Amino acid sequence: MTAAVEITDDYYDDEYIDEIDDEHVAELDSGVALDEISQRTVNKIVEKMLVVVDELSGNPLYPYQRPLAARIIESLIINDGASITALFSRQSGKSETVANTVAAVMIMFPVLARVYPNLMGRFSKGIWVGAFAPVDDQADNLFGRIVSRLTSDRAKELMNDPDIQDGIKARGRTVTLKSGSLVRKQTCHPRAIIEGRTYHLILVDEAQGADDRMVLKSIVPMAASTNGTFVFTGTPTYTRNFFYDYIRKNRIEQTGRGKRQNHFEADYREAAKYNPSYAKHCQHQIRNMGYDSDDFKLSYRLIWLLEQGMFTTSEVLESLGDRSMELVRAWHRSPVVVGIDPARKQDSTVVTVVWVDWDHPDEFGYMEHRILNWLDLRGVDWETQYFRIVDFLKDYNVHQIAIDVGGVGDAVASRLKVLMPHAEIIEMGSQRADQSKRWKHLMQLINRRKLVWPAHSRVRRTRAYNRFIEQMRNLEVEYVGPYMLAKAPDISGAYDDYCDSLALACALTAEHQMPEIEVTSNVFYG
Repeated sequence: MTAAVEITDDYYDDEYIDEIDDEHVAELDSGVALDEISQRTVNKIVEKMLVVVDELSGNPLYPYQRPLAARIIESLIINDGASITALFSRQSGKSETVANTVAAVMIMFPVLARVYPNLMGRFSKGIWVGAFAPVDDQADNLFGRIVSRLTSDRAKELMNDPDIQDGIKARGRTVTLKSGSLVRKQTCHPRAIIEGRTYHLILVDEAQGADDRMVLKSIVPMAASTNGTFVFTGTPTYTRNFFYDYIRKNRIEQTGRGKRQNHFEADYREAAKYNPSYAKHCQHQIRNMGYDSDDFKLSYRLIWLLEQGMFTTSEVLESLGDRSMELVRAWHRSPVVVGIDPARKQDSTVVTVVWVDWDHPDEFGYMEHRILNWLDLRGVDWETQYFRIVDFLKDYNVHQIAIDVGGVGDAVASRLKVLMPHAEIIEMGSQRADQSKRWKHLMQLINRRKLVWPAHSRVRRTRAYNRFIEQMRNLEVEYVGPYMLAKAPDISGAYDDYCDSLALACALTAEHQMPEIEVTSNVFYG
């Protein structure tokens, strides 16, 4: 923020912070909660299993690989039927992580089933794993890694332990252990004939190339009777499929209270931190391909180049966050603008306060905008919402408030005009032309880097910040005739309240910009 706005600790009050870090152990995605003792037992088993994974491979997991392995093990233990997604850059070890983890659970779970019969008794006859990929060669990559681990000297030594007494019973497209654990190699090509099998764990490698119908109609039901766990791994591509949708769904869901992390991501920068050789390789590829080339974006930067347009990118969102700025709880030094997106059914009512650098427009009239704070009123009745909004905004020098008058918005505007007579309430239309104008203006501010928001480490732990970033990341662009509209994806649990609220607030400054000039041909010149 410019010198006009000074952020101090006085503006930051910990009682407003709604941290999400400690909530992940509270409730499972299925809504089945574990008591404290059970959770402690699960955590203990997971930690011991990670030690086995490291010993089995001989190469300890990197810090970015460890959470993925831990989540796979945990999901199998608690039987939550999770659909885990992993988006890792090329050759960063995603298949190796999965293979080492699978080999460890195939050996150890039948043993642990005897120790924890109530928790893991279903694995008493082994754990059954299906390894899929779009074509046979790709399936062989993951399957081959698993077999390599199971047939290694380290695995033989482990299986010869008197408490385990296991070994390879059969080999081929299916590798079976004496304990009953097995891993079977199959493809998910559209023309493949997949026999009806039952699995506790289903792996789909290179999921970005897998056929939607084959995965969702033929493979997913193979885990129905076991409530099995799914692990989808891959890299971005040009088109959207089930893998892309699962990633977005997982990102959205894990920002909620008590939700476990089901999406894991590591781009080339993350992998390069722990592997100097990989860092050198990526530098060579940047010189050879070009940092902004499609190939480098897809394989290493994890950027989806979709046919369907997105409003902005994760990279742009990351660049616009000011990591030195905390939430501003009060501001009276200069006028601010406010956007209110009233709740519709299950949506939240979101209030966004935006500071504007009125005195320093650029040569085109665009001024810097900074989000100061958000108010998220989810599950609050309307009578209470009115007074919560008034109480929240009394700490700001409010210049104008924009409200979308579609739906219940007109009633909200009328009520706030009575409760806040000192503020100017601007009723914004919800017609396509009105929406298109404010979305285009917001996009201009983003593209010109005239929009900033607080991204201090403490801010990034709040639900409000995480919901805002996730909704902005998932916001889709739709063109209807001459109008550009933005909306949340058609996925359960996806919303765009924060985006709408921000667009409304920023629209209040649009009239201060220089008008667009339409250039046409002059018939009097050749």
